[in-house]
Amino acid sequence: MSGLWALRYYAKRYWKGLLFALLLMGASGALNVTVFAKLRAVLVSLIEALGGADVISRGEAFHSLLWVLFLFGAALFGAALAQGGALYMGDWLGQNVLFSLRTDVFNHLQRLSMRFYENRRTGELISRLNNDTTVLQSVLGSSLADLVVAPLTVLLFLGYMAWGISWELTLVMVFVAPTVALLTQQLGIRLRRYSHQVQANLAHMTADVDEAFYLTRVIKMFGLEKTMIQRFQEDAREVYRSEMRSSRMRALNSGVVGLFMALAICGVLLVGAYQIMAGRLIAADLISFMFGMFLVGDAVNRFARTVMSLLRAEASAARTLDLLSEVPEVQDAPDALKLDKLEGDIRFEGVSFSYEPGREVLSEIHLHIQPGEVVAFVGPSGAGKTTLVGLVPRLYDVQEGQVLVDGQNVRALQQESLRSFMGFVPQETMLFAGSIRENIAFARPEASFEEIRAAATAANAADFIEALPEGYDTQVGEMGVKLSGGQQQRVAIARALLRDPAILILDEATSSLDRESERIVHQALSTLLRGRTALIIAHRLSTIQSADRILVIEAGRIVEEGTHEELLAQGGVYWRLYEARLAEGEVDTEST
Repeated sequence: MSGLWALRYYAKRYWKGLLFALLLMGASGALNVTVFAKLRAVLVSLIEALGGADVISRGEAFHSLLWVLFLFGAALFGAALAQGGALYMGDWLGQNVLFSLRTDVFNHLQRLSMRFYENRRTGELISRLNNDTTVLQSVLGSSLADLVVAPLTVLLFLGYMAWGISWELTLVMVFVAPTVALLTQQLGIRLRRYSHQVQANLAHMTADVDEAFYLTRVIKMFGLEKTMIQRFQEDAREVYRSEMRSSRMRALNSGVVGLFMALAICGVLLVGAYQIMAGRLIAADLISFMFGMFLVGDAVNRFARTVMSLLRAEASAARTLDLLSEVPEVQDAPDALKLDKLEGDIRFEGVSFSYEPGREVLSEIHLHIQPGEVVAFVGPSGAGKTTLVGLVPRLYDVQEGQVLVDGQNVRALQQESLRSFMGFVPQETMLFAGSIRENIAFARPEASFEEIRAAATAANAADFIEALPEGYDTQVGEMGVKLSGGQQQRVAIARALLRDPAILILDEATSSLDRESERIVHQALSTLLRGRTALIIAHRLSTIQSADRILVIEAGRIVEEGTHEELLAQGGVYWRLYEARLAEGEVDTEST
């Protein structure tokens, strides 16, 4: 159980609670044996009180019985308190360990680089963070007490039964233990494999569900509901099959334990009856021993079920901890610098980049962007525009050359510090579920309402926001679905304005809008661009004609550079792109 064993580092954080829990568990086990011992004394005293002994009078025997019953009740009450305390502390420890694990995993995921997310499905990550940790939560808290109390109870009971009642009967009962342990181990190996498959299938199903909800509009437009239902049913069927394989292993283990306990009981009855007939054992001792056997059997069953549950949890622990073993590709150097200010000067010096070895996306890029300059990047899909711009906030590290901001290599700067001076307006506006006020303030949580409203006004968003019944407290829905595309973009622009960035990145910010929405958003963008270094990626060439400089990217290289008019005069790649867009009716000829 290497995955679960690794959680010991989290348990050490709560060592005081762990120590107290272990003390309570030890007390619970000891008091359980005390209860059993007093029960045996009750049986002996009861037989004597009913006339089974000739040495003392019935009155004295009854008085002795009352005293033994009092001790029995006290031990029973103490055992119940200790057991309840042990269960609570086990849950407390398990919940704290899982809280720390969840937060550590999420914090680590936030630090991982873009390439990690590009190679994984979001739903699978959600499954690991939620489903796998939920399995751990359901098992660890309840299992910790049984994992300690059950074997301790068995050992104490066996010791008392061997020395206090009959070592021969105890030997008969213990004889089956190695066989049960061996079979449990073999079944556990198969259960661990099945549990890994359960969690993998569950993660795949979660990923498909996440994708289906995200693409609801596409599914409905293409009439793919039946296809998606069939796809989900296949996923759910695989989860069902793997769950049932796992369940069969647990049931088989329970049956094996029950079978051998039944054999042990039969053996004890046979040997006990022989010893009574031989005069070496009294009936009260055999009755006590049989009662003790049932208690031991219950403890063994609880321990076996706990082990089976932990084997399943081990698969979840391993999958969760695998995320913590992921190393971020982009990391701050130990002596990384924190920026106090940023002018917005950007240089690319001999930059080459590839996502995979041997397949360059960018090749030998040399580029200088002056502070306050608006530079647009155009080119066919896959040319490397987005990758090139993504190197400035250091979403990726270059393989060759260097990217400089205000003369500093971005590798030498703290990522958080560098990005705090940048604003981003994406093509698909990324709004969080919450109010408009919260979404604008996301760039600067400490901003006052007056600052938020000023940013909205500058972004041409204040009019539509204040016309809504709840104004700035209007809930936008998941991904902003309650707002139109143009409204979403203006909220995103207000968010960028609130940060007041030195460098602004616009990733095709108007390509999905209609002409009227685009016109309104352009008015907001003109305010946003004023006095800032801006990097604009656009398909609609009409959106970049006023840029200070346009760079044409093709096959990872800068093939043309100049203003809109200069590039048209060259009659090269940009001219061909422009003519193609003009033929499609995208470019407004009045703006040229």
